[in-house]
Amino acid sequence: MNDSTDEVLLRLPARTHYGRIVRVGAAALAIRQGLSFTEIDDLRLAIDEAVILMLSAASADAEIRAVFRFDANQLELELACDGDTVPAEQSITRFEEVAGELIDEYTVDPGRAWVRMKKTPTTP
Repeated sequence: MNDSTDEVLLRLPARTHYGRIVRVGAAALAIRQGLSFTEIDDLRLAIDEAVILMLSAASADAEIRAVFRFDANQLELELACDGDTVPAEQSITRFEEVAGELIDEYTVDPGRAWVRMKKTPTTP
């Protein structure tokens, strides 16, 4: 992270109905970053898949941490689940198949129940 990068942190119970908060927050920041409506829709779908991935590793009392980092050039989202389990292999495969085409870059660390995604606006 450099001096011009801002960061927003959300901590949410690992329950499906809280995934919307991550999606809405990302969309608001994506608008601010100048992403097109198509890029924002792609990002929202990728976030849905990332939340599903985290929920597949979540215990009943787990928490999901969402960190948004953004500067003039890109928006990055890091999701991590504090549960002591790992995501299901089919959830990882689904995330990679669906989200891999929608975002510019991603990294998944299933051993830590962690994913990072980056999206850069195609228009200045």
